[in-house]
Amino acid sequence: MKQQAGFTLVEFMIANVLLIAVMAATFTLMNTVFTANTGIQQVLTTQQNLRVAMNTITRDITMAGTGLPDSGTPVPNGTNAKQLQRPAIGLACPSPPGTAPGCLPTPNNVLAILTPGDGVGPTVANVATDVLTISTIDQTSPNWVTTSITSSGTVVNFSPDIRNSPNQMFVKDLLLFNNANGSAFGCVTAVSTTQSQATFAANDVLNINQPTSQYGTIATALDNGDMPATYPPTTVTRVTIITYYIDNTNTQNPRLMRSVNGNTPQVMVEGIENLQISYDLFDYTNNTETSNQSTTTNPNQIRSVRVAINGHSPDKLKRTGDYYHFGLVSKVNVRNATFRNRYS
Repeated sequence: MKQQAGFTLVEFMIANVLLIAVMAATFTLMNTVFTANTGIQQVLTTQQNLRVAMNTITRDITMAGTGLPDSGTPVPNGTNAKQLQRPAIGLACPSPPGTAPGCLPTPNNVLAILTPGDGVGPTVANVATDVLTISTIDQTSPNWVTTSITSSGTVVNFSPDIRNSPNQMFVKDLLLFNNANGSAFGCVTAVSTTQSQATFAANDVLNINQPTSQYGTIATALDNGDMPATYPPTTVTRVTIITYYIDNTNTQNPRLMRSVNGNTPQVMVEGIENLQISYDLFDYTNNTETSNQSTTTNPNQIRSVRVAINGHSPDKLKRTGDYYHFGLVSKVNVRNATFRNRYS
């Protein structure tokens, strides 16, 4: 009989066991590599998201106060006045004025270029988050001139025509009026479709329009004191009031929000767990400096802002079973504030 060549059953089984062992090791290695790569992508995404958020906040802080009058612009005050509403944080400011989180503080009855909100934001992971409101001129704004203002200051006609691009005006636009008598704010509540006219009625989203207030309104700040009211030539430009805060509606995935005036807030970054802000101050009265203050009742003393953001990865890491946590801290000088060098 011819000799038959081949594997015995035992040899075949041993070969299969060895092949399975090699394949298992290979797949384990590949899974480890894929898991590590996914984790690295999560880490990079988290870091990138926080850097984008920090860059946007620091840019806005740097531009705070640009184009606004050095002496500050008055807000409605005196008899019948209500406190302004801080944009978008979802907490109404009561009337009469109070200290509710939804109120925007206006020390000395002027709108500060930076308004702290220590602990005003929601509590995330048992920590009260901060809010920051920034005021500046809109660098893309058209320049308008008023052709007439009613005695109450609630209806204004403009030139050029505000109904068409590129000079178009929109409801909820916040405007700064300037003339020889002073300056005032107004929030657009309606734009006429038949003429270049806007209305500034009471009860706007920010409580800017308060025509019955004793001081700080379009009528009281800009007219010549005549009866009926008359106004010298008045220029107008758009202003932005920006508020940064955390929205924790989804407690597992808090979000950093950026709100402009009374418009719908925009999501900056998801997975932001904390926002803490402190300030370096210079007191002109006492000629002293203080650092890392959580808040101040005199925003005009703010010289620089320290922003700390903490966030987590979009998903939990398979390797640890937990989120990747990352934090960034940046200190920003306020370009349009007055600086003093201790050696000057």
